[in-house]
Amino acid sequence: MTQQHRIFVAVELAPALHQAVVDTQQRLEAAGARVRWIKPANLHFTLRFLGEVTPAQVALAKIATREAVAGASPFTIVLQRLGAFPSFQRPQVVWIGVSDGAQEFQALAARLEERLIHHRFPPSDRPFKPHLTLARIRETRQWGDVVRALTQDQDAEAGSMTVDAVVVMESHLSPKGPVYTRLEEVSLSSHEK
Repeated sequence: MTQQHRIFVAVELAPALHQAVVDTQQRLEAAGARVRWIKPANLHFTLRFLGEVTPAQVALAKIATREAVAGASPFTIVLQRLGAFPSFQRPQVVWIGVSDGAQEFQALAARLEERLIHHRFPPSDRPFKPHLTLARIRETRQWGDVVRALTQDQDAEAGSMTVDAVVVMESHLSPKGPVYTRLEEVSLSSHEK
């Protein structure tokens, strides 16, 4: 039996923004949300989740990532606008979105998707929406307080960062949460078209 690897392609959150994200998490916690916070070391923007793949597919994912990034220039994004999936009324996932730089982010994700399909990965089952998952909500006794906390600072800006690299990551699931291993980092400025 071939060993499987749980793989995704991501942009890591700049360390300078970790505190702003932790501050947002603390505001939500103070509102009574019983959630599973994403650890600062695990914060990232998922460009594409590939799931369980073979070692040969891991190699193809790396190639597709290098091809997608070829000729791309670094760009700046602004983290702004709190959101929730599926809705603010019944949040299950709390996230912060991207305002400035969203089009460039979407273009990068589209190039990656095209290259992955070229290398025989199935198409993504959902459109890319640039966001950073802050927490997963298990339950809450005070939905109203959580919704107020989400909407109160909905348009607050958490900071900006330069997207200058894409990383192929492996996820190892554990009882304490996922542990991510960086398999390959590709710089946006180091490859020619």
